[in-house]
Amino acid sequence: MRTATVKNIEQVMKQSYKLLTIKENDTVAQAAIKMSENRVGCLVVLDANNKFAGVVTERDMLAKVMTKSLSPDKLSVRDIMTADVISCIMDTPIAKVEQLMAEHKIRHIPIVEDAVPIGMVSSRDLIDYQLSSNKAMKNAAEQLAMLPTALKSLDFEDVVALAVNEVPRSFNADNAVFCLAREGSSPPVVYRKGCPPIKEELIDHEKVRQLLQYERVVFGKTCDKICGVLCSRCNTTGDHPTGIVIPLHICGQLNTTSEGTATAQGFLCMCWLNPNSIGPEDSLIYKATLLRDVLSVNLTNAKLYQHYQEARHDSETDPLTGLGTRRVIENVLKAECSRAERYNRRFSVAIVDVDNFKQINDTAGHAAGDSILKLLANTMRHNVRISDGIIARYGGDEFVLLMLETKLSGAKVILERLRRHVNTISLPKVKSFTIAKAGSFTIPKAKSVTISCGLVEWDGGPPPDTAETVLKRADDALYEAKRAGRNRVVASCLAASVK
Repeated sequence: MRTATVKNIEQVMKQSYKLLTIKENDTVAQAAIKMSENRVGCLVVLDANNKFAGVVTERDMLAKVMTKSLSPDKLSVRDIMTADVISCIMDTPIAKVEQLMAEHKIRHIPIVEDAVPIGMVSSRDLIDYQLSSNKAMKNAAEQLAMLPTALKSLDFEDVVALAVNEVPRSFNADNAVFCLAREGSSPPVVYRKGCPPIKEELIDHEKVRQLLQYERVVFGKTCDKICGVLCSRCNTTGDHPTGIVIPLHICGQLNTTSEGTATAQGFLCMCWLNPNSIGPEDSLIYKATLLRDVLSVNLTNAKLYQHYQEARHDSETDPLTGLGTRRVIENVLKAECSRAERYNRRFSVAIVDVDNFKQINDTAGHAAGDSILKLLANTMRHNVRISDGIIARYGGDEFVLLMLETKLSGAKVILERLRRHVNTISLPKVKSFTIAKAGSFTIPKAKSVTISCGLVEWDGGPPPDTAETVLKRADDALYEAKRAGRNRVVASCLAASVK
């Protein structure tokens, strides 16, 4: 945060033009009258050339006039004033002024620049400033307190949209640009609100990358360089818009690195702030610093959640068919067995296997085999309604169908319909092959694809079926279908098979 200085004390700046002074040759009585009329406890003393000579305070009068019974009408200010005065300038940090007052046990410090007094700062001014500053900072914190609630979405784009469209309102800013670095030499990602873009060929991406390295909040004229790089309005206008730039650090797997994670640099630039509603600069910087931390944390959370969702989707989706994986069906089946046991709700499970799939791969090639698996997955999607259950690739050429709220008889109807549709799928025509020591031969057009299905219904027990026992019984039923000649559905109960 930028250090607050004397010029940040509003009360001091308001009174600097009416600084109360007295000449060193004036009487103490005149000084006392001026203090009383203006309700102050200190006056700045000027010499004959109107240069700073010292200060005279109520304490000086009490110590040097009243206690010695001297006449204030006959005593000059020069006789009682403090000449060796502790002073400051407008750029003196407020903390330093407080330290000087405490060390020297004084309540007033004149502001002197080039031997000319230009103001006075009192302990009362410091107290008022601290109270005002604390109130302003409290208000700033309260304004941002609702942001975490508004940022509850874990969608990265939603958080960025809020940063660009909603956050500027709390700063009374008209325009905003959110800039985020991308991997390597790729141009950064830029989101805008009211900032017309510069033509792509005019953007200096190297400058943008330099801007992304900012570590602290930037306020005031320095923002011109930042705004002008990405906004045509700021680039072409002769005005100097009041702006503020907030650096953002987003941790997550944004780029591919050896460690697997990276920190992305970014910034939120808000310009054309309303000068009448900006408020004290230090409270504005404080507010922006709070916002930097809030936004960086929420953007990081959103990005990490995005990567988690992508990784989870990859682990639960078969890349070839787009169906669920073995992990998905096993987890869902466990949950369904628990639900069925609690509420006695029946369901059926089938394992579907492509007949002679190894022969298809050996003769038509693995590409043809993959095509058959994708066609089969598509056929299952169209013939098994979503409400009927879940389809997953269990491994190789085996698929599992979990049919919810479906008894054995109904499940068999679904599978027979599926089997008939699969029969319409034909293998692609295979061209001639040459095999060493066997000459060349041509494989004729293959027959249609067929499937075998092992079907079981969950049994209430005792003991009740588990995910493992259900799959084991379905696999046993599939083996029966294969042994019986393939291209058929075998529906099995615990005791006997129903064909």
